[in-house]
Amino acid sequence: MNTTHTLYFFGRLLRSARAIQGPQATTVRMKKNELLSIARPLGCRIDCIQGGVWITQDSDERDTLLSAGEHHVADRRTRLIVQALEAGVVRIAARAA
Repeated sequence: MNTTHTLYFFGRLLRSARAIQGPQATTVRMKKNELLSIARPLGCRIDCIQGGVWITQDSDERDTLLSAGEHHVADRRTRLIVQALEAGVVRIAARAA
């Protein structure tokens, strides 16, 4: 069974028991196959700190695979999904003001 967490950066709503929220970033420990759903992600940076993740975004044919040490910056406002391909840690940073 997959678990989905929803993050709203610009509305500042965070739902995740394993998330650590800082002033501009949120770090989430993810189990294998766990999902993160990020609403309104335009400009958000997703850093894969540990493990590997798959990123897809609504209305975007591109998919992105990240390994530890790699990052992705969202270039659309549509919902973005991050799936853990293995247990790991991701950091989601809101766009710079």
